[in-house]
Amino acid sequence: MVPILLKKLYEKMDEKTRASEQQFVPYGILGFLGFCGFYFFNTHYIGENAYENITIRATAGTLALLLIFRKYWPEKLKKWMPLYWNFTLCFNTPFFFTFMFLKNSGEVMWLTHSLSALIIFLLLTDWISCLTLLCLGIATGSLAYVLTTPYPHLPDNISTFLIIYVAMVGHALFASHRNSVAHKERINTMRTLAGAMAHELRTPLGGISLIAQVLKMHIPALVTGYKQAKETNPDLEDADTEYVEKAPDEITLTTRNAFNVIDILLMNVKGASNDAPKETCHIKSTVENALGAYPLTLDEKAVITCNLKEDFTFQGNELFMRHVIFNLLKNALYYVKAANKGGIFITAQQTPKENILIFKDTGKGMPSSMVPHVFDRFYSKTQHGTGIGLAFCKSVMESVGGKISCKASEDEHTTFILSFPK
Repeated sequence: MVPILLKKLYEKMDEKTRASEQQFVPYGILGFLGFCGFYFFNTHYIGENAYENITIRATAGTLALLLIFRKYWPEKLKKWMPLYWNFTLCFNTPFFFTFMFLKNSGEVMWLTHSLSALIIFLLLTDWISCLTLLCLGIATGSLAYVLTTPYPHLPDNISTFLIIYVAMVGHALFASHRNSVAHKERINTMRTLAGAMAHELRTPLGGISLIAQVLKMHIPALVTGYKQAKETNPDLEDADTEYVEKAPDEITLTTRNAFNVIDILLMNVKGASNDAPKETCHIKSTVENALGAYPLTLDEKAVITCNLKEDFTFQGNELFMRHVIFNLLKNALYYVKAANKGGIFITAQQTPKENILIFKDTGKGMPSSMVPHVFDRFYSKTQHGTGIGLAFCKSVMESVGGKISCKASEDEHTTFILSFPK
């Protein structure tokens, strides 16, 4: 039970860390310059009575600096990024400024520094991480002060400091809670609208599909009669009989495509459920069934290349996984058409540690700045996107114990890597 809880906690931490990746470089630059630069400022201009600690400052500056070069870390270290990021936030803000504030007897300068750092800290954390890291950092900073001070005592202005500190944290948590409530309301509104839209559209689409079936039954006889009449009366107006014969199939394909779009939208809004029945699924048959169910045109089929020789199994719900393929396929087709070039490549691979499905398109690609946000709900840069498709894909992969990641280069490719546990 404990390992499962720890795994869930780490996955949540990893999710929040990936959401903050765009801030790593500016935080690293600001942190390194701030911690190291203020050391020389304090020692030269504040006076000899001011307490300074080059070791703690160098540690804080180095922790921030290493974030700038995270892309060059060894692969074995990258997996510990969530712990490193949270440790850096805890050490560089609540620990460091609590320790230095107490060491300098509550000097006004350190009161100002602490509150300024707190603002940045609040912008980088959610309310759970904020409370956890603040409590841990303040407690360890206070302990370090007690252990390194012969006669520890509280500053005279500690009550003023705590009032301002708690007020700022409280306001930040209140704002975070309101954003969370607004986010949930937005999701519920989308679910309601999607359900109403599906109900209103399914009925006429079903009627159109039924008419197409009736036409398909009677058009051959009508075409045969027309051809006979044409032979008898050559002056009869010409008609494109081939187009007329294909019309019912075209109507059926169009309505099927519309039904498919509705199903994808409803599934994305509803999200993946951990209560859904799971079974042993083969990735090859799952992908092939998804491609068979998606209403692809002949031109769209021509740009898709599958290499599923390294078939593997996973424990999950095939319907959900099929909709993951639908979402990735829909996005890939959009970018290939937008670029008017490229293809779609779906590859299954087995590695010693995990099984992988690679979904790559060489169409328009995307800027690297977009990559950290593609799985965020409601984040979309396409004209008709809702920003819920890739968030759904992520929730499905997490429900099977796997993960999904993205690599992209503008005007070159967009690659999604779906990792399944062995």
